[in-house]
Amino acid sequence: MDKNKLHDKQKELEIPLGNSFINFYPISLWKKGGDFKRLLITWLILSIIVVPTGMMTRVFEWTGISLELGSQSVYLTVYLPMLFCVPFVMWLGFWWAAIPAYLSTFLVALIGGMPLEWIFVFALANPIGLAIFYMFYRVTPMRTDLRGVESLVGFLMIALVAALAGSIGAFIWALTNKVGLNVAHPVWLGWWLGGWLQTIIIVAPVLYFLGPKAEAKLLSVKDSAIHLKNAKGAMVAMIASFLAVVVCFVGAGRYISLSQMSSIDWANGELMSFAQAQNTVDSLSYPLFILLAVMVALSYLAYRAVMFWYETIRGINLKLSKSNEQLVRLVNLDPLSGLYNRRKIFEQLEYEFKRAIRENDSFSIIMVDADKFKSVNDIHGHQVGDQVIQGIANCIKNCMREYDTAGRYGGEEFIGILPGTNNEQAEVIAQRVRQEVAQLIFDSSAQGATLQVTVSIGVATLNTADKNGEQVIDRADRALLKAKESGRNRVIIG
Repeated sequence: MDKNKLHDKQKELEIPLGNSFINFYPISLWKKGGDFKRLLITWLILSIIVVPTGMMTRVFEWTGISLELGSQSVYLTVYLPMLFCVPFVMWLGFWWAAIPAYLSTFLVALIGGMPLEWIFVFALANPIGLAIFYMFYRVTPMRTDLRGVESLVGFLMIALVAALAGSIGAFIWALTNKVGLNVAHPVWLGWWLGGWLQTIIIVAPVLYFLGPKAEAKLLSVKDSAIHLKNAKGAMVAMIASFLAVVVCFVGAGRYISLSQMSSIDWANGELMSFAQAQNTVDSLSYPLFILLAVMVALSYLAYRAVMFWYETIRGINLKLSKSNEQLVRLVNLDPLSGLYNRRKIFEQLEYEFKRAIRENDSFSIIMVDADKFKSVNDIHGHQVGDQVIQGIANCIKNCMREYDTAGRYGGEEFIGILPGTNNEQAEVIAQRVRQEVAQLIFDSSAQGATLQVTVSIGVATLNTADKNGEQVIDRADRALLKAKESGRNRVIIG
């Protein structure tokens, strides 16, 4: 098999695993030009617009906005950069979204007066949430345009986990600003709840209506295949991230509840205030809610992953089976005639010889040769000669039985192996081949006329003196030579 065919086979076996994304190599993309360069310029312009929008949350005090729902207070935070960065991560990839998200949060913290050493850590909060999105869609084939109930449910759950993961920034903010738990709690609740709600209320419709057009536009610059090894690493990172979210919030909940309890001077009869009691209860109940949300999302991810890998492996097996069938044909078949090639014929001859000896049976060989074939090529051209080869091959296949074996012996010569036949039975089949070939008519465009050909056939049958199958072929070949010398277009038994 030549290198081009082998390369084609390898490409057929590349199975896309999960959604495909665009590697973030700005210099390389710029050098490629065309759609790659336009994508990079568009992203730079949008990033310049997106990064300053985080300041609006601080200017308009959109952090921890209180909403009263009956006896309960719900807090929401509106953060505009994530409205752009979530589509970025789902359409382009992690770094395309993480960089503007990081710079925006960095700018907000810098202007807010947070210590510089903490700003670098604090700015990672939203990229952590975006990483959850990226890993989920990296390891599952879930549609990013949210078409279908399953894709929508998956998006809602992963958006919740991503919002919870990103809200760890609220604890860093509370620590650096040295605010009490009564202030930190609304900020944390508003961070994840607000982020989740704005994602499902605003981002989800954007993905639904603009997703198909965006994916179509990006098709020419996206990676065509994702390797199994990389997808496996993303799966491990995904599960580790889920567990890290649970551990962080359970630990934070315990820390908050213990801090509330230790702040009360129980020895002097001090009583816990309603706010302190509420924070203590919340610090214990919210981690349980988070644990439940993460477990549901993780279970859903596991289900989708198992089903996805099952379908992927099944698809790979089907492609391998088809490829193996094609490889067998390439190895065993003569490309022009479609019959077995010389190597395969000798394999089959060896098998039939051993079977006949073992079962005290017989088999016959017919050798078929096109008469005056050289003149066909010289007068009518090699293209017509190829048509003659194919026509004779089809006649041989049509005249032989299902369990017979036909092959191209070389050039214009063919061979047939006929199990369980004697000379007389083999002669009947050989005569049928000769007569059918004589009825073929070929167009000769170079001469503006038609062409008919004939074949000579030699027949031989296994006898007790034969040491191997090649001796049967030798007798059939000598019988074929006699048919040629006797005037052609006839069958001679060796």
